[in-house]
Amino acid sequence: MWAITFIVLAVASQGALSFNALPLAHRQMANIMLKASQSLSNNPERSAQCFPVYSQGIANANDKYAAAYDQCLDTATNAEKAVETEVAADRQTVANQGDAICTSFQTCSQVASAGDFFECYYDAAGSSLSTSLDMQSLSKNKMQYVELRYQTIEYDKNYCTNDCTNTYIKESTALYQQLETCLATGEVVTPAPTTATTTTPTTTPTTTPNTEPTTTTEIATDTTTTTEIDTTTVAQI
Repeated sequence: MWAITFIVLAVASQGALSFNALPLAHRQMANIMLKASQSLSNNPERSAQCFPVYSQGIANANDKYAAAYDQCLDTATNAEKAVETEVAADRQTVANQGDAICTSFQTCSQVASAGDFFECYYDAAGSSLSTSLDMQSLSKNKMQYVELRYQTIEYDKNYCTNDCTNTYIKESTALYQQLETCLATGEVVTPAPTTATTTTPTTTPTTTPNTEPTTTTEIATDTTTTTEIDTTTVAQI
């Protein structure tokens, strides 16, 4: 019963993740399901002892990974919004200049006298040339700036997601290995509680967004306690 509960819980939790670590997690789960099936047949008491210990730990690791990954994505999205806000005034300036040029030519098209008509367009074309050059220069500068900022944001996002993925792989791999050991030998290695740390704000302003996750996870194998299963006692229960 515990094996079935564990498998359903772990698969359901991993099903909510569509991230880089899933291929490895799926392979780990397939191996555990095979070992669980064998263990249920050979030693059901041991399975009943092992699975409750690790089911919650693996589910927690999945949840932390999902939260850290989402934080990376949210940070990137907020950074992109900040760039859009930063260049909004320049964007409006270019739009206004373009509208002014269009309006000047539209006004000339309504002039009745041929002489005044051509004079109007002559003047409008002269003034629009300088404005067009200003628009071109501003647009080029801001285009390059926005592209550079977006490239930086993408780099930071990839760094962040890769970092939390590596943390998840290390933690989940340790848990799966401990479960395999428990199923094979009956030795229960109790996962050490993870410690969440918070980033202390600095007093110096910075323009570089912090895309790294604000929580870190200790590997489950750092601090462990071991106990031996008394299969006779478990069987009596």
